[in-house]
Amino acid sequence: MTADQRKVLLFFWTSVKYLPVEGFRGLASRLYIYRSIEPGDRLPSSHTCFFRLCFPAYSSMAVMKERLELITQEHIGCSFGTW
Repeated sequence: MTADQRKVLLFFWTSVKYLPVEGFRGLASRLYIYRSIEPGDRLPSSHTCFFRLCFPAYSSMAVMKERLELITQEHIGCSFGTW
């Protein structure tokens, strides 16, 4: 992942645009990854107030990587739930 993709993923996951000076230790909570009960054709979702990133059960790592790359496109990852 590029630095810009990681920044978009961090925002998608936590609603934090930049890491604090202390790095990940400076965040209000640990980052969590969960498996969701959504069907495998869905994109990953996040619960930003709990710092949770939820992945459906994908059929392969290639599919998961493709979906993750899709949400790290800035125009997609930063606009979910906004009009």
